[in-house]
Amino acid sequence: MRCYISQLNNQCQIIYVDPKQTGQVVLDKILEALHIVEVDYFGLQYKGTKGEDLWLNLRNRLGDQEIPYSHGVYHLSLRVKFFVLPHQIQQEATRELFYAQIKDVLSRGLIPLVEPYCGEAKVARIVAAIGQADNENGTLHQTSYPEIIHTFCPGIEPKSSLIDNIYSEHLKLVNMPRASARNIVLKEISRVPGYGVEEHRTVNVYGADISFRVGPEGIALHDVKGNTDRMIPYTQISLATHNEKLVHIILLDDAGEPQSEECFKLVSRKAAVALYRSITEMHSFYRCDTVCTNVYSQYSRDFKGTFVSIFNENSDFGKRYIFDIQRTSREAYDLVRRKLYTKAPSPSGSPVHYWPQANSTVGNDNDSIERKDQDMCELTLDERNTILQREVK
Repeated sequence: MRCYISQLNNQCQIIYVDPKQTGQVVLDKILEALHIVEVDYFGLQYKGTKGEDLWLNLRNRLGDQEIPYSHGVYHLSLRVKFFVLPHQIQQEATRELFYAQIKDVLSRGLIPLVEPYCGEAKVARIVAAIGQADNENGTLHQTSYPEIIHTFCPGIEPKSSLIDNIYSEHLKLVNMPRASARNIVLKEISRVPGYGVEEHRTVNVYGADISFRVGPEGIALHDVKGNTDRMIPYTQISLATHNEKLVHIILLDDAGEPQSEECFKLVSRKAAVALYRSITEMHSFYRCDTVCTNVYSQYSRDFKGTFVSIFNENSDFGKRYIFDIQRTSREAYDLVRRKLYTKAPSPSGSPVHYWPQANSTVGNDNDSIERKDQDMCELTLDERNTILQREVK
């Protein structure tokens, strides 16, 4: 079966998958084609029947998840699931996808570049860096600044003072590579509240519309009508559960005792499960040293799987995992670092590295080179270093 994978940089990949394969197989194929090994930061999204954004569970089979498809084609989107700090990104290809998604988040107003979160000077640096990163010729005229402000800074008026500040900031970026400009944008945005936050639309018990924002530090509740905010750190959350369309959160008081329970209603059961997953996985990724066993091993069964488990409790038939997080941010960073170190070529100072001799010619006999390699392999490490030192002299 074909699967269309869209990206925010206006690219699309087509791969062929088996519905019996897990979502991880699909993600690995996509990132392998992009030469990205930082797989733990990404996920695959799809639209639910009521327009909600849902994460594909990478540990479950594709056929067991209600992914929308037409004419035998799955439609998925490659997205950044966990936003790490820019200095923790180790591949330029990963940084490009982070940058593309940050621009999408800015255009939708999910990261407010307004007071008191962001001053005019910071806005000027961000707009100038975006202009430098998106222009292939590296030049940008002042007439382009209002368009960038309108696109990526909704709610901000392009005042003359702001335009002048953007121009001054852009003069500092002249001749700067586009990759460096992208990195400036990521660094500036990572310091603004809202970076790495996932938003869910909910309704509380009083019927008020609440923007439920799950992030690296905890949960931010924004009352849409009252325009008020409340922050709940992860240390204050005792338990999070879900039941049909409802998500329940039990909070702790200052003494560490259960204080109150808050309930939030979502548009569908899948949306409630998505919020429950988001709270647990965000906490595990950003705040834990390793993924707990009770998180990694939590699962449910379908009807057939439940029937089979009556006779064989250890059967995996019909088992569907609740969470797909496999590593924390620290574990993911260390794993990528080891992979990149393994793939890296041997350093020039390695004893097995050969320097060309001063009197060498392009037409050297290949047989003599092979004989030299064979002789070198038969020598001890000290003897190899001695010969190489003579060649350098």
